[in-house]
Amino acid sequence: MGERLTYRLFEERDLPSLLRLWEQAGWGVLTAEQWREWYVETPHGACLVTVAVDEAGEVVAQEMFMPSVMCVDGGEVRALRFSAPILRQELRGGSLRRNEHPMIGLYKAAATEAKRRGFSIVYSLPEYGWLSIFRLAPRFGVSNFAQANYDCVALPFEASRASDAYGVAGGVVAQPVAEFGEEYDALWSAAKESFPIHCGVVRRRDWLRFRNSGRIAVEVRDASDGSLVGYTATKRQTGLLADILARDPRDVARVLAATLRWLGDERGRSVPEAITHLKVMRTPVLAPSLEVFDGEMVDYKFAFTCNTFDAALSLDRIAPERWFVMPGD
Repeated sequence: MGERLTYRLFEERDLPSLLRLWEQAGWGVLTAEQWREWYVETPHGACLVTVAVDEAGEVVAQEMFMPSVMCVDGGEVRALRFSAPILRQELRGGSLRRNEHPMIGLYKAAATEAKRRGFSIVYSLPEYGWLSIFRLAPRFGVSNFAQANYDCVALPFEASRASDAYGVAGGVVAQPVAEFGEEYDALWSAAKESFPIHCGVVRRRDWLRFRNSGRIAVEVRDASDGSLVGYTATKRQTGLLADILARDPRDVARVLAATLRWLGDERGRSVPEAITHLKVMRTPVLAPSLEVFDGEMVDYKFAFTCNTFDAALSLDRIAPERWFVMPGD
């Protein structure tokens, strides 16, 4: 079927067909209103969307590229995060070694337009199994992707109470985020310099509101002066730590400990009863702080990959080890 597909940018007339694809592919029912809220009205403009269309004009595959702003060595560039492709059943499987996977066709169509629009970086946090597709992408005319994978650590709420790590949270108070306001812009500026953050999605208030509004967002403040020390955002359905930031690397453990205490106290109320652990992507940036806790290794691998559209921006400058990256980015 791949030989009969046309890969191109999404057009407004494709929307009914695309919404049918979501439902047929098992992604659930998506309304036109939700589509616009999630993928058109983002802080940095509408997503770049590519589709594969069959000979009957029906959308049979879709790839979403969400715009963001990236910090790279103190400067800012435009970036795109792409998510897992949505494919009709007959397009799944097959041998990528012999045939171009639809994901590659969708990506190529996006890359041409992304360069034209001035985007510099593309990145993704796909399922681990998708990394094999990125490794073979150069066979089909796509430049090499940088790749990394990270372990998953689960921090039990109750275990943290009984451990020495719990004492790390002294002097700070955790509470729900009422509003991502101006303080959060200042927090980002402080963190960018103190870590330092060589590469990372810019975490200003408009982005935080957009990405974390549906998550369990907790802010951690200094108990003596009320200043913002950091925040976390946790996925409500899974207990995955989608985002974290602290004003200084030395505050990360305090932010984590205070969050664990708050999540444990709120379990069964604002935190679902089924959530008993905070699951964390163990990146090099977070690893030293995670050592403080009595965490449990989870049989799961996070994946990360990135590439550049800008000839002036080398892949070495955006290598994974230079990133401050979280699953919610």
